[in-house]
Amino acid sequence: MRRTLFVGLLLMTAALSGVLIGRLYFMTAVPAAPQAVELQSGTALSPPRPLPDFRLVREDGTAAGRDDFRGRWTLVFFGFTHCPELCPATLALLSGVRGELDALVPADKLPGIALFSADPERDTPPVLEAYLAGFGAGFRGYTGATAAMQDFATALGVPYRKMPMMGDDYMIDHSVAILLINPQAEVAALFQPPHGSAALQADYLQLVSGAR
Repeated sequence: MRRTLFVGLLLMTAALSGVLIGRLYFMTAVPAAPQAVELQSGTALSPPRPLPDFRLVREDGTAAGRDDFRGRWTLVFFGFTHCPELCPATLALLSGVRGELDALVPADKLPGIALFSADPERDTPPVLEAYLAGFGAGFRGYTGATAAMQDFATALGVPYRKMPMMGDDYMIDHSVAILLINPQAEVAALFQPPHGSAALQADYLQLVSGAR
């Protein structure tokens, strides 16, 4: 019962921090400019903000950096494979959105989905690969050194923290914000929870149709 209550409170904290931290960071870090697009479920960044560079590892064990995100649209989420509810629910939602978009946009506009691990200690490349295989096509996972993951998340305004539990167990308090990266490797939009499939799909179509 205590663990269930703790997890419930943790999930609520994560949802709130995803809104407050992400919104505060992007509102202060991006130069003031009129919003180019009115979104149903998020904020379009005008101008888009360059994605911070990083040195991490993909789920297939190969080295990865910012150039991974050039040439395609990508929906980015920070989560972890031991997450009990929010992460699998969010990844399933993104998979569904991608599936719906497959019939609406050309192949070069179909978004990839990237999971950056907030628990790199447990989320090794093989663990990420096996986990993401359950969500369908279009997924990539990123993990790496603890400090490198934390620095990248903080630079994006979606920090996370380890929450000790009984014994050696722990949970991760993390943002549930979703970021949209454009083909120029720039952060084009920030979507705050609660996430809805129809609204996210409509916002994506609006952003992609108006992109340069």
